Amino acid sequence: MRDEGKLLLAYGHDGPWNLDDPADENRFTVEGWGAQMELRSIQRRNRDATVKARTAGRPKHQPSYGFR
Repeated sequence: MRDEGKLLLAYGHDGPWNLDDPADENRFTVEGWGAQMELRSIQRRNRDATVKARTAGRPKHQPSYGFR
């Protein structure tokens, strides 16, 4: 984005990100890393809940077409 001269705006950040500023660049990296970790945590919880429901005989969704 920096090389292309693009303007980066995001919710929760005052004004555009200035990736030429080391502090802004580090904050952007940390916030992106935090969001990625939260996504993985949500995916793990959902996957574990699905496995637990199937094991207990309570599938979370309707079976796919043709599956018995």
